[in-house]
Amino acid sequence: MKKYLSTYCILLLLLAGPGQTETEEEVSYPLTTFKNFRQNVPLPELGESDIKMDMRLLRFSAVVRYRNSSRPLTESKQQTMNLLEATNVFHGKTSFFDHEILIQDELGRELWIPANEGLINRIDETIESDQEFTAGFTYLGCCYGAKDRILFMNRIDFEVQKIPRHTCYTDELLGFKIRSRFEDSLDLARDQFGEPVKTLKNEKAQRVFIFLLDAKTETAIYLRDGGPEFSEYLSSIQISTYQGSTMEVMPGLSFGSGEKEIESAIGRDLRIHRNKNADLLYYQLSPCTFEMREGKLFSIYVAEDPYY
Repeated sequence: MKKYLSTYCILLLLLAGPGQTETEEEVSYPLTTFKNFRQNVPLPELGESDIKMDMRLLRFSAVVRYRNSSRPLTESKQQTMNLLEATNVFHGKTSFFDHEILIQDELGRELWIPANEGLINRIDETIESDQEFTAGFTYLGCCYGAKDRILFMNRIDFEVQKIPRHTCYTDELLGFKIRSRFEDSLDLARDQFGEPVKTLKNEKAQRVFIFLLDAKTETAIYLRDGGPEFSEYLSSIQISTYQGSTMEVMPGLSFGSGEKEIESAIGRDLRIHRNKNADLLYYQLSPCTFEMREGKLFSIYVAEDPYY
């Protein structure tokens, strides 16, 4: 049995960015998951270049599993490192990341991530295969040969503190079910409502299909996929009315309902966040919300867990 240590392995920060001098201890690696990071930082369109840098040098930490395997950088990754070395920002810095380690993210996807050989040895000496640990990463952009993100593992922590799972008051609205196949959901919507009145991509590059439920009350349903890397399933559903519909949106709950009626329908107490144009009803550890105007429900939103 390997000795378990609850300490950070601190490395010299080599990727602080232009003009930055902060030490590794001062750099923040907010805890998230790979799924959440991938959805909020979609892969860029490459265009004419094989590499597109993200000069924000985004950092995050995530709980991963050690897959008990490491190796020198593959030829594809080494070529990318050589290109980075040729830039002023990264000159003399990327050679520190001379190996790569095989990890598994929270969804079971295996990833080879560049890291320093000394850091990898520390992991191998300390934890067992398939054991979880927390790793800190720096994101440089895209892409290696298979359109993978350019990520470096900068630091490790053998304490594991996971983000709690988020729950919703329901995973279904009007027969549409969260995480069902997106194309099946679109077929169902077309059968019921006809062709979408609008399609678009939001800031996360998620496809959004808007179907009109009722023209008189300007009531519509918004179906969103999970983004470019999770496009196969339905990620969120929103139903909104802009001219006073009173249709039932879920059992025991209709547009025009008040706060107490909503709480009674879902069996939970809600918090309220007041805004100029609409108030938002929600409860902790849930991505799902109700929007109110003049004390009456006009929009309902349900979504998958943003982290898992």
